[in-house]
Amino acid sequence: MQFGIFTVGDVTPDPTTGRTPTERERIKAMVAIALKAEEVGLD
Repeated sequence: MQFGIFTVGDVTPDPTTGRTPTERERIKAMVAIALKAEEVGLD
C-alpha cells in the first residue's frame, strides 16, 4: 500500500484568524511537510 502527500500551497485565510499566509510561509510549510514525509519513509 502506498500513501502520498499532495499540496498546492493554498492561498486561503486561516479560519480562526482570517490572516492569509505569505508566500514565504506557504513554501516553508510545504518544505516542512516534504521533510517529514521523507523522515517517515514516504516516497
